[in-house]
Amino acid sequence: MGLGFACQDLLTRVEMNNSNPEGSSTRLEEMALLRNIIRTLSMALSQLCPSASDSLKILKENFVIGGDDRFHEDFLEVLDENCNNLEEDPWGIAGIVLGLGHSVSAIYRSGAYDAVLKLKDMLISWVPLVDSSVQSSIFSIETTEVPLSMGSCLALPTVMAFCQRTELIDNDHGLVYRYGSLISALLSSKKSGTLYQNLMMASCIGAGSFVSCILSDGMESERLDTVKYLLEILRDTYTRQYTPLAYLGGMLGVVNAFGAGAGDLSHLCPQTAPFQFDNEQVVLTIFTYLVISFDILYLIQNDSSTRTHLLSWAHYSRVLFVSP
Repeated sequence: MGLGFACQDLLTRVEMNNSNPEGSSTRLEEMALLRNIIRTLSMALSQLCPSASDSLKILKENFVIGGDDRFHEDFLEVLDENCNNLEEDPWGIAGIVLGLGHSVSAIYRSGAYDAVLKLKDMLISWVPLVDSSVQSSIFSIETTEVPLSMGSCLALPTVMAFCQRTELIDNDHGLVYRYGSLISALLSSKKSGTLYQNLMMASCIGAGSFVSCILSDGMESERLDTVKYLLEILRDTYTRQYTPLAYLGGMLGVVNAFGAGAGDLSHLCPQTAPFQFDNEQVVLTIFTYLVISFDILYLIQNDSSTRTHLLSWAHYSRVLFVSP
């Protein structure tokens, strides 16, 4: 993740012409550093998740290491020592995916526009489009595919928002229904292990952030229906008997619909201007879900001390959000 954040400042300087050798040299060095970062993240992810190797191979073709680049693969020996702990630490894989997602702006500035599209398509492919009529397992290799999906759910709102602003995307991506079908499938599934709880939380957080992108960037033509669809699914996460991580994820997803960016570790798509809505009902819909969620969460708690705090919180939220 640190590598992904670190490369966001690469290639941000004004383009230098050939008459300025120092500027040209700096750009070449930063290009080499960006290639090393992408290769490092891709190699690490390929080592930990062999099923992702084919997708990453397509991405790595855009970042072939040159003769002057310094690239060492000694880190692979370290990865081998930790491959047996993937089920205990799924965020290790998810973090690498987040690192790749946060590198999208630097990849774009390098001129590798095809690589941006490949990265976007790769992340989307790791969020399964689940058919509700199919009762089989969502993932064939849970220990690696679930963490890939976790990272993608959190990284995609940032990547999709960036692609929208740079006009590298159209509206026919189906991501709304990928988020919705995945969360619905997790709610219906009997799997309640830590791995799936983490995926539930990540998918809810990402879905809320994606709603914010829809509203701010106009990524969907039927925005009101789209917002209501995802918010209703998020509401199900804290109205059903599930796990605390699901409740937390659902709540963060709702507030992220306002652009809070809670839990996605991103600052690439700040809300610099007020949302522009064609219908004020969109605003009312989100506020309603946020306010009533506190009451619903209160009702499903069993601990009396917790209920007391939540009741105070719900009352304060009504005053804060409704009175103005």
